[in-house]
Amino acid sequence: MPKNTRQSILDAALVCFLDEGYEQTTIARIRERSRTSNGALFHHFPSKEAIADALFVESMASFQEGLWELVRRRPRSLRAAVRGVISHQLRWIEQHPDRSRFLYTRGHPEWGSPAASEVAALNRDLATAFREWMAPLVRSGEIRVESMLVVSAIVNGPAHAIAQRWLAGQLESSLSTYVDELVEAAWAGLRGRPASSRAVRRSPAQLGRVTLELISTDGRVVARGRATAELAPNAATSPREVEQSAG
Repeated sequence: MPKNTRQSILDAALVCFLDEGYEQTTIARIRERSRTSNGALFHHFPSKEAIADALFVESMASFQEGLWELVRRRPRSLRAAVRGVISHQLRWIEQHPDRSRFLYTRGHPEWGSPAASEVAALNRDLATAFREWMAPLVRSGEIRVESMLVVSAIVNGPAHAIAQRWLAGQLESSLSTYVDELVEAAWAGLRGRPASSRAVRRSPAQLGRVTLELISTDGRVVARGRATAELAPNAATSPREVEQSAG
C-alpha cells in the first residue's frame, strides 16, 4: 500500500533531521525529499517544528504500544516484570534505530506546546497502568521503591545509557546481550534492600598524661598537678586533625 502524504513527509523529515541536523534542515528540503508540493506539506504541518513534534509523538506512541501489551498481562514476578520492560525497550531501539536517534537528539517537545501535552497524556496514562500492574508486587513487599519517577530511572536509565552508545556505533554487540545484567541490577534496585551497616572502627584507647594548672584571677599559676588518663580519638576526627588540635 502506498504511503499517504503525511507519512511521506514525516519519513522524509526524519532522514533530513538525522543526515543534516535539525537546525540545518529546511521546509524546502523536506518538501523536496518527500516529493510533495508546498500546498500539500502546509496542509498537514504549519512549520518544521510541527513536523518534528509529530515525529516525536508518533515515535513515543509506537514505543509505548509494546509496554501496553506488557501491562495487559499480570507479571509472574518482579524479575519477570523488569525483564519484560527492559527487553522491549532495547528491542524497540534495535528495530527503530533512526527514530531512536531522533528521540535522543531532539529531546522533549517545548513545554506548553500541543505535542508536549500529547506526550504528557501518553506518559500519564501509561504510568497509571503501570502502578496498577505493579500493585501486587508492592503489596507483597517485592517492590520497595514508591516513586514512579525513581522506578523509571532504575529500570530504564541504565538501558538508555547503553542504547545511546550502541546507536553511536560504540558497541558491536547486540543490545539483547546486555539484558540479563540490566535486569539483575534493576531487580536489586527495586527491591531496595538496605545496605548492611558497618560498625565504626575505633582506634584502641591509649594512656596519656594530662597536666592540670590552677590559674588565679590575675593569671598566676597557683597550683599544678599531673594525672594519667585513658584517651581515645574521636571517631569523626582524623589522626591529622587530632595532631593539629593538640598543636
